Amino acid sequence: MSITPDQALQKMERFCAYRERCPKEVRSKLKEMGLSRADSEQIYQVLQEDNFFNEERFAMAYAGGKFRSNQWGRVRIRQELKMRSIAPEYIAQALDAIPEEDYEALVRKLMERKMQQYEGDDNARDKTIASLSRAGFELELLFRLFER
Repeated sequence: MSITPDQALQKMERFCAYRERCPKEVRSKLKEMGLSRADSEQIYQVLQEDNFFNEERFAMAYAGGKFRSNQWGRVRIRQELKMRSIAPEYIAQALDAIPEEDYEALVRKLMERKMQQYEGDDNARDKTIASLSRAGFELELLFRLFER
């Protein structure tokens, strides 16, 4: 059973309204629907013109959400946004929107938590730095905060 362009548009409007979507996700979902290239492109244009998705808005929401909810660092957020083909200027804007005080406060909180986790381990400092680095926090920042 194939889907009509009107049905596909309705489905895509719901898909985009559910949460912020990046252009890459929208194109991927349209491709999954098995529409002709022309129909897919037309639906994509309509959704874009009606502001159902917006690259800048997506970058801001994604960066803020991953920082607050997942406690990711800027390095990881930048990588994830690049994988979603977000323009570099929007990535920079989204990362700049994360307040520096909040960012450092989160790093300090995570450092304390990790140091307690590795308490008694001779390599506690190194393991903490490695763990937070994997979470996407900048090594320079981690070393600087450990110096204090």
